[in-house]
Amino acid sequence: MAETYYFIKDLISDVERGKVRIPSFQRGFVWDLDRIRFFIDSIYKGFPFGSVLIWRTITRLRTERNLGPYKLGENNSNYPIDYVLDGQQRITSIFGIFQNSLTAEDSENTAWTNLFFELNSEESVPFRHLEDSTNYDPTKLFPLKYVFDSPNYRKTTRNLDENLAQQIDELVDRFTKARIPVERFESEEPKYVATVFERINRQGVELDTLQLLSVWNWSEDFDLQENFRTLAEELEPFGFKEVGSDLLLKCCSAVVMNSANPEGFMELAGSEVRDKFEEIRTGIFGAIDFLKKDLNVFSLKLLPMENILPVLTSLFASSRKQRDPFSSEQNEVIMKWFWRACFSQRYARGGAKSTDIDLEEAQNLKAGKTHKLGDFDVCLDTDFFLKNSFRMSTVATTTFILLLAQGEPLNFIGGTKVSLEDVLSKGNRKEFHHIFPKGYLVKLNKYQDNQINCLSNFSLLARSDNNKIKNQPPSQYRTLMSSDLKKFNEIIATHFCPANSFTDDDYDKFLASRSEFLCKKAKELCKLIEGPI
Repeated sequence: MAETYYFIKDLISDVERGKVRIPSFQRGFVWDLDRIRFFIDSIYKGFPFGSVLIWRTITRLRTERNLGPYKLGENNSNYPIDYVLDGQQRITSIFGIFQNSLTAEDSENTAWTNLFFELNSEESVPFRHLEDSTNYDPTKLFPLKYVFDSPNYRKTTRNLDENLAQQIDELVDRFTKARIPVERFESEEPKYVATVFERINRQGVELDTLQLLSVWNWSEDFDLQENFRTLAEELEPFGFKEVGSDLLLKCCSAVVMNSANPEGFMELAGSEVRDKFEEIRTGIFGAIDFLKKDLNVFSLKLLPMENILPVLTSLFASSRKQRDPFSSEQNEVIMKWFWRACFSQRYARGGAKSTDIDLEEAQNLKAGKTHKLGDFDVCLDTDFFLKNSFRMSTVATTTFILLLAQGEPLNFIGGTKVSLEDVLSKGNRKEFHHIFPKGYLVKLNKYQDNQINCLSNFSLLARSDNNKIKNQPPSQYRTLMSSDLKKFNEIIATHFCPANSFTDDDYDKFLASRSEFLCKKAKELCKLIEGPI
């Protein structure tokens, strides 16, 4: 990258003739009046304010953004284009404050451009915004729009006394000589540009690979970002609104490239994504349907690790709208893989390598070939339920919740079925309650928070039941439960609870027994042991 600089007048000229442009992935102009005022003051006083990053290319992007309220003119196709990757807010401020040629788009607010220099100012920042740029005292204020407008500049200073005219001359001289630091790089390689974008992203600029892909010329009749936006809207009930585009892009990559790492997309022809987009769509909806029906995952909030979805998407992807169903043996393998991945937290720390291994094995399973999907180690013991606290943000907790759902739990007091779809669609803690109430255990002054809030002490209960239980020990709220011993045993079995939990109020004994029950169920799901619990 070669470092250089812009004089303000040259920057304005390049913007006016469409040479400097804004990619569509950039956010809009968001600086407030004070931010603009302090920035202009920094230029005036020669303070450092950081360089602008420019990508110079001969490739015109399909979609671009206005520069703040201004629509940019067409660039001469014989010249390269300078796309602003970092510094859009600064360039927009400079252009809006000093330019006199472009008119803002209808309904756009341009009051922020009415910045004036305050003559004889005693303020630390001698710049002031006015709502009405036509109503001001020229002996007290000078509009910055006249700095590079020689006729109006001369007209304004003609009748001023020498002291005021000299202040304005000095102001104009400072802005005329001011240099805007610029870093430019030239590249036609999308992967290289993507790396630069990623580095910017680490500094807080919201860019992602999908946005980058979308601005390359995929085709005139296919806008990748628009198609993803439509798909995300359809998936909104499943929680995609909160996730953003990255997970969708991983699913896309899993189908097209058999990899959950979308970086390789930069080397693909756009046709490869366009041609498989319906296959991707079928795969995502097939995966979600499987998660809902077979695993009670009604929301992404309860999907233990997001890389599970790309693997499932690749399995369910099909060029036909209705793919052939998996055999019972294949389905059993998929279930084993799911539970082993969750309990081993296989993709918890990124897991790109493990995900790609599983994607390859998933394709072997799908094709009826020899495979090793789910054939990886998982160490399961009671510590999983005793040492992990109930926190909705953790893989352990969401995995535990899905295990509880496998029991098709009945409400403690009423004995009716817990509505799993209603409860698990919300994905919040309010529907999960302590079996040994927290208030009761705290009063004993015997247990630490991590012991009280361990997974083994939680279950799915209706809020109405929990309100009746309150802070009573199990032996007391047992009287609210069914007096029919068979029905009582049926209820607690759906929660993987030992029967003696509700007689002697021995919390240590309860934790040991329930952890064994839960661990046995977990091993059954992971196919580490056979048979029902």
